[in-house]
Amino acid sequence: MIIKGIPARRTENFGSLIEYIRSVVEYVRTHGDRALIELTKKYDGVEIESIRLDSTELEKCIEGLSDVIRRSIDMLYTHLYNIHSTILPRDIRIDLNGVSMGISWRSIERIGIYVPSGYKSYPSTLLMAGIPAIVAGVREVYISSPPMRNGCVNPAIAYGAVKIGAKEVYRVGGPHAIAAMAYGTESVVKVNKIVGPGSIYVQAAKHVVREVVDIDGIEGPTELVIIADENADHRKIALNMKSQAEHSKDTFIVLLTFSHKVIENVERELSSDANHTYYLALVRDIDEAIDIANNLAPEHLSLYVTNPFNYLDRIRNAGAVTLGSEPSAMVDYLGPDHILPTNGWAKTRGVLTVYDFLKPIAIFYSSKGIASEILSAARVLAEYEGFQLHSQSMGVDNDV
Repeated sequence: MIIKGIPARRTENFGSLIEYIRSVVEYVRTHGDRALIELTKKYDGVEIESIRLDSTELEKCIEGLSDVIRRSIDMLYTHLYNIHSTILPRDIRIDLNGVSMGISWRSIERIGIYVPSGYKSYPSTLLMAGIPAIVAGVREVYISSPPMRNGCVNPAIAYGAVKIGAKEVYRVGGPHAIAAMAYGTESVVKVNKIVGPGSIYVQAAKHVVREVVDIDGIEGPTELVIIADENADHRKIALNMKSQAEHSKDTFIVLLTFSHKVIENVERELSSDANHTYYLALVRDIDEAIDIANNLAPEHLSLYVTNPFNYLDRIRNAGAVTLGSEPSAMVDYLGPDHILPTNGWAKTRGVLTVYDFLKPIAIFYSSKGIASEILSAARVLAEYEGFQLHSQSMGVDNDV
C-alpha cells in the first residue's frame, strides 16, 4: 500500500501493550520455568521439557547446517570482529594542573542476547550483538531464541552461539524470554544487560524490565527513510525500500524527494506490493527533507543524492546512514552493526558498539603537585555545599 505524504507517527506503538506485557513479565518472575514452558506452548505452539540446551543438544541442532552457511558465518565473524576491535577504547591517563587521574574501561560481566526467530531467523543478529560483547571482554554471554518444532533453536543460530562461546543457550522467545533474563528462573541466569532487536512485544518487554536490568535500547520494527534528488536511480530506491519491508508487515518505510519524476517512478515500482505500507512524500528541497528526517530519527537513513558527504554533517538523528547508491542492507550484514535504535530513539542513542558493553571507571591517583589555586577552588566549593570534612580531607596531604 502506498500513502502519499509524511507519516504523523510510527505505524506501531507499544504503549497500548505495556499493561499486558507487565502481566507476562510478572507471571514469569513469579512462576519461573513453569511459566516459560506454558507460554512457549501457548505462543510458539512448541512443547518443551527443558529451557536450556546442553552442548550435545546444540551440536544436534547444528547437524544438517550446510558448509556454505558455516563458512559464511565464519567469514562474517572475522570481518565484524576486526571492525569492533578498531573501535575498542584504550585506558586514558591524564596529568593536568599537578593532578594525575584517568579513565579505565571495564566490561559488563554478564549479558543476555535476544535473537529473533520465526517469520525470519536472524543468525546475523547474534553476530552483531555477540561479537562487540566478546571484543569488549564480556565474560558470560547468554542467548535466548524461540524454539523450532523439534525443540532446537535455528541451526545457524546454534552454530553462531557455539562460535562466540556462549555460556548457555535458551529455547525461549518473545516477551517471556526477556522477563526470564531480567529476573532469572530456575534455568535462566539473571543478566546485567539485555541486547537485541525483536517484535513490538519484545521491545515492550525490554521497556518494562529496564526497571531491574540495563538494555541496549528499543530496536524494532524496522525503519528506513530515504532522501533522494532528481538524479537518483528509482529502481535502486525501490529495491532498498522493498528489502527493508522484507522484515515484517509493520515496517516504517519513507521516501522524501523533491523530484516529481523520482516519486512517480518509485510509486510505479512499488505498486505491485500490497503487503507493506510505503510513504512517499514530495518535499520542497533537500533542506526540508533533512529537517524531516532528523525529526523522524529513523533506524536507517539512505542519502540518494549528488555529493552525499556534503550533507552528512547535517544528519543529527539516525541509527545508520548509507551514502550514494549503497543499500541499507550493507549495514545489516557488513556492519558496523545492525542493532540500531527505532521509534525515535535515534535522537538519544546510536548503533550498538563495544561501548554498550563497557563501563568507564574514574581513576585518581596523585595530587602531589596540584596547583594551589585549583585545590583552593575545590575546597571553597566543598565548603559552600556544606561538606566541611570533604574540604578538610583534600587539604591533609597537601600541606594546607
